[in-house]
Amino acid sequence: MKIELETIPVWDALHKEGECFICDLMAMAQKDALSFYLGNSVMNPETRVKVNEHGFCSKHWQLLVSANKPQGVALMADTYLARTREKSDAALKVLMKVTRARQAKKAVQAFNEIIDEREKGCLVCSAMEERLKRYLYTTCYLWGEDPSFREELSKSKGFCLHHFQLLLETAQRALSSSQYPSFVQAVSELEVSNLDRIAKDIYWMTQKYKSENADKPWNGCEDAHRRGVDKITGRRRVIDPVKS
Repeated sequence: MKIELETIPVWDALHKEGECFICDLMAMAQKDALSFYLGNSVMNPETRVKVNEHGFCSKHWQLLVSANKPQGVALMADTYLARTREKSDAALKVLMKVTRARQAKKAVQAFNEIIDEREKGCLVCSAMEERLKRYLYTTCYLWGEDPSFREELSKSKGFCLHHFQLLLETAQRALSSSQYPSFVQAVSELEVSNLDRIAKDIYWMTQKYKSENADKPWNGCEDAHRRGVDKITGRRRVIDPVKS
């Protein structure tokens, strides 16, 4: 499987020294995807066909709305809703005519299947997923081919647990059988070291709220709870699709 490498953004993200540079890359991927659908692309017939058929998940519909560009969102919502009505019209007519419980359950199930199908395949999520595959593959590739990247990665803050898991899986395909064990060992040691660091910071934060520690220094742990959640879940805070 051939995957386009993304070496420059991966290097750039690594230099930002975040808790998980893959998370930072995905934040940018989300911003780029949202910006695409908030721009002139909504006037492109090909783009509108894709939106009408696939649309967005609830999170990304809401982020599109929050960007304060109502005209483009209205255009997409107008034709997406029309297409949804076309697909669900027959099921809605059946729902309005049910007279028996069994008939109602069957009609509800049919309608649910249509709506569930409509909510699959968010265009922003799909674009982000493709970028994620390339970022993970590139990280493994650079580790195997570039000693300077391997050195920089070893000094980083590691990954969130979610992307750490995906990275280990990707490495099976991206690296040779001789490189794979060394990669797993190296990134696992990196991850454990940084999990220990986060755990220590969170613990000190809990202790700082005790009266006997009120006058002691925070030691940089003021945001330990936030960094800890980022490390545990890999879920970025709500990202404004317009402002960086």
